[in-house]
Amino acid sequence: MTITKTNGFLSEQAYCALKEKLMTLESGAYLSARQFASEINMSYTPVREAFLRLHQEGALKQIPNVGFIVVSMDVNEILQLFQVRECIEPFVLQKVITRVTPSHIILMRGYVDEQKQALEAGDIAKYMKLDITIHEVLLDIYDNPHLKSMYHTIREKYLFCSKRIAQSFYPGAIEEHISLIDAIESMNTELALKILGEHFESAKQRIMEGYIKVVE
Repeated sequence: MTITKTNGFLSEQAYCALKEKLMTLESGAYLSARQFASEINMSYTPVREAFLRLHQEGALKQIPNVGFIVVSMDVNEILQLFQVRECIEPFVLQKVITRVTPSHIILMRGYVDEQKQALEAGDIAKYMKLDITIHEVLLDIYDNPHLKSMYHTIREKYLFCSKRIAQSFYPGAIEEHISLIDAIESMNTELALKILGEHFESAKQRIMEGYIKVVE
């Protein structure tokens, strides 16, 4: 992996690259900031900042004179993150459903198509990121940067789940997205909320099943 030193701050680039790497690692895996800096062809200082940032976010544990250890969330913490989603998304959906334009619908359907392709290609990291992107279209319409930032942080936190948990995701999630978009397009708030609630429950069940498979 090589980082192109063009746009954006190096620390942010290192942060994004490090998050990508964490998705492939198991809980307890050791990481060296200096080794990772060499891996992505970047100086030590911005990489160190990225490591400390993810330490503050709880994804890494710093051990003095040793380095950093990957910390995976347990299933209860993942389900708590869903509780936050269940507060934010239905609220935003009800606020913006009459403001959704055909362009927004086309955008969401395009993301779903990309998600299908990612799943077929076995690119679970991209699949999971697109799941966030689909849902964030409504957050963008609502246009509250504080709420959007909170939501994005919550969603990205469980990108750090074991990649093997993500493997338990199946095409049913994509069909749920399609049904949700159909309901939003028809501006049927009651149906859209119902589908969204069912989508949450299905997602939680998939995570539970995947988590059990990993720890067995």
